[in-house]
Amino acid sequence: MGRAGFFLREALQNLTRSRGVNTLTVGIITASLFILGGFLLLVSNLESAVSEWNRVAVIAYLRDGASAQRVAALRKDLEANPITTEVRYVSKEEAAAIFRQRFAHLASAADDLGTNPFPASIEILARGARDQRSSETEAMIASLRGDAIVEEVRDNEAESRKVMALIHLVSLGGWVIGGILAMASLFTIFNVLRLTVYQRRDDISIMRLVGATGAFIRAPFLLEGTLQGIIGAIAAEGLLFLAYNRLEAYAASTENPFLSLLTSGFLSPAQAAGLAAAGTLLGAAGSLLSLRRFLTE
Repeated sequence: MGRAGFFLREALQNLTRSRGVNTLTVGIITASLFILGGFLLLVSNLESAVSEWNRVAVIAYLRDGASAQRVAALRKDLEANPITTEVRYVSKEEAAAIFRQRFAHLASAADDLGTNPFPASIEILARGARDQRSSETEAMIASLRGDAIVEEVRDNEAESRKVMALIHLVSLGGWVIGGILAMASLFTIFNVLRLTVYQRRDDISIMRLVGATGAFIRAPFLLEGTLQGIIGAIAAEGLLFLAYNRLEAYAASTENPFLSLLTSGFLSPAQAAGLAAAGTLLGAAGSLLSLRRFLTE
């Protein structure tokens, strides 16, 4: 316990000796993790939205005036199709209610029309993964388009693939930018600790003369870098949470559906823990790189 207290005290003293440089180091770690966390949050919310949107593979919009018997027969045929797992009928009234719920700021405009402009539809969930459904649903879609009571058929596959490609591109951009900032953090920590070791070279020489081991000398410097990473991770997640809350409040006040989509949920506990671990490892890795070169046994 005494040794651990000594290491912690030395690490804290090292942090306070060079406040300016250490603040810069923590700031770079915070910036890199904030950007990484922002991209992670963006991709997570988009994937969640696309997953829910892609749950329905095909939507068949029905013509006004289609008889209940014809609609029931079509539903029965679709339910008997071996590639479908779910068939759901959405009436004109339900379609209007869904629109008002999702786009509350446009509800009054729809009401001003005097009539319900939304068509009834049949939502069909196909069996299999997204790539598999692409070929398996072609025959069903062709049959639906040839049905007299079907006005339009929308297949979510093409749109889903485009959105997923965009999500992967955004995710890749986040990793690239975050990686560049992480390398900058490592470089800064490396140089800060190198300067600290150089400034304390006389103390280190004395410690060696009295029998201190290399591990004993390294420990405060390693703990210092780790503390920088922990502080940077806490600051990044705090800023990310504040930014998310502000954006969520703005989305609610403006009733912007796109912003509401991006603020459907914050980082999961596992994602937040992973981001904190990344900051801790970033600080520790910078310390190890510096100590490996400048403090040898």
